[in-house]
Amino acid sequence: MSDFLTDEEQVDRLKKLWKDYGITVATALVVGIGGVVGWDYIKSYQSGQAQAAADLYTSYMEAAALGEPTSLIIEELEEEHGDSSYLTLTLMREAKAAVDASDYERALDALKRASEAAEGTPLGDMVTLRKAKVEFELADHEAVLETIQSIETAGYRWQAMVLKGDVHFSNDELDAARDAYRAAKEQLPDGFDSELVDMRVASVPPAP
Repeated sequence: MSDFLTDEEQVDRLKKLWKDYGITVATALVVGIGGVVGWDYIKSYQSGQAQAAADLYTSYMEAAALGEPTSLIIEELEEEHGDSSYLTLTLMREAKAAVDASDYERALDALKRASEAAEGTPLGDMVTLRKAKVEFELADHEAVLETIQSIETAGYRWQAMVLKGDVHFSNDELDAARDAYRAAKEQLPDGFDSELVDMRVASVPPAP
């Protein structure tokens, strides 16, 4: 029956399918009916969604700069653009503002939500590392060690090892701390100043 739908009817059906099931089913329908108009709609919808998310991000930045409430903007981003990098960036800024105010519980909540939004994206490891750092501030050492296990990007992996060393050092597990700091140094990117890690290694008392 789809072969006999008008262009407008095809677009209306795609809109309903997109709302109910998302891009996977809508794209499958386009492939099934060979609808050029439908495919053009998908591309324009994606572009429009990206612009809408960008506009909300701009609104968030303006509201935050003026000290105005931002919760409704974030809520709209989560509801309408849950897989957008703009949501991740917004939640990361929320977390930073909370950290600056020493409100680590609020920061952790924002980073948990950001982590879900950033899963499988280039921002994922950055968010995960920041989440682990907040957990460290909250002295939730078990959570820190669990969180950093998923960090794989070279640029963040060495920082994860530094944080692991900090956890062990705080727990007076000096041998484990020393090993973690040394592992961090081994994983430093080429040309990166190792002073930070060297200071960490030097801070661990020598084994008796």
